[in-house]
Amino acid sequence: MRYGNEQRVEPRAAWMKANLDQQYWDGQTQIAQGDQQTFRVGLDTLQKRYNQSGGYHTWQSMYGCDLLEDGGIRGFQQYAYDGRDFLAFDKDTLTFTAADSAAEITKKKWEADEAIAEDWKHYLENTCIEWLQKYVKYGKATLERRERPTVRVSGKESHGFLTLSCRAHGFYPRSIAINWLRKGHVQAQETKRGSTAPNSDGTYHAWASIEALAAEKDEYQCRVEHASLPEPGLFSWEPESNLLPIVIGVVVAALIIVAAIAGFVFWKSRLGRSEKGYKPATGHDGGSSSSGTGKGSCWEGSGGPGPVPFQDSTRCGASGRSDWFPSGLLPAALAPGSGIEPHRAAPMWDGNAALGPRGLGAAGSAVTPPPPKTLPYFFFPSCPCREQPRHLSTAPC
Repeated sequence: MRYGNEQRVEPRAAWMKANLDQQYWDGQTQIAQGDQQTFRVGLDTLQKRYNQSGGYHTWQSMYGCDLLEDGGIRGFQQYAYDGRDFLAFDKDTLTFTAADSAAEITKKKWEADEAIAEDWKHYLENTCIEWLQKYVKYGKATLERRERPTVRVSGKESHGFLTLSCRAHGFYPRSIAINWLRKGHVQAQETKRGSTAPNSDGTYHAWASIEALAAEKDEYQCRVEHASLPEPGLFSWEPESNLLPIVIGVVVAALIIVAAIAGFVFWKSRLGRSEKGYKPATGHDGGSSSSGTGKGSCWEGSGGPGPVPFQDSTRCGASGRSDWFPSGLLPAALAPGSGIEPHRAAPMWDGNAALGPRGLGAAGSAVTPPPPKTLPYFFFPSCPCREQPRHLSTAPC
């Protein structure tokens, strides 16, 4: 639970919120508000006692109880001022231990009133234990869960010496033992340890490191003991292979070469089609056109992904009337730079319903086209059976 600027005690664990009613939280809020006032008075008193007229200062209290597996009970209550020990309570002797002369004043004052020590003893041995048992029952699924640690061993070598680090992440419960072994023996004195710290998801992380000679790296192992492990885990440092950077370099170089070859082939094919061009073919039948193109390969709009060729050459010739089509409406694929001269392409109205099976009427038929935006494209390449752009069918008429 937490108590903050809102001056309300609120649950932080979902299982606390689910099992305790509003009356409980209201009662805890009243207790916290009373403690807030008491701490404010105590902070002012200690500032005067330490001859401090201003600045930022803290007055802290920590108390709790433990219920051991054998049924034993432990309880503690401690106070600190500006992060330093101030006073500690011993429930067995009903006395307080002072850390300095300023704390001695409080010690004498509290020990003079026997009710203060008696109240704390009763709370730690009874009330605290009762609520601890309730909390464990409410949050059993969460509090008694087991999360296995993920262990990673790393090494950093410099001038013949090696720093080995063993890090355990994501474990629960908090208690864990991380030790470095050399030839199977614990190196307690040589090991440096970090404190076990919480993660945002409720799990913990911890680490331990040791200095060693680089030549003796194979003699060291990290041993991890945790409630989630059926037996202690042993982990060794495995240096990364020197071949890895070489393999990565070869793969990257191969990909670059393949991409370059593919780009060259694509550029070459585009260049070849552009250089071939299209030459006028001699017409010998039927219709004329205002653009001067004669009979050749004819293409009509298919309504699909691309045009399809006419199979009837006489109908091709009969339909070659470019004056049916408005000018300037060329698709991007037939624009300048595409390898097809613009005057050899024009949009056509797809009048399938009115003009027959291929959308074409008899030679000389007069048709009024709809708005240009509905027009598919009609293409007159002058030279039959030449290579066509990729987006057009290559079948000849």
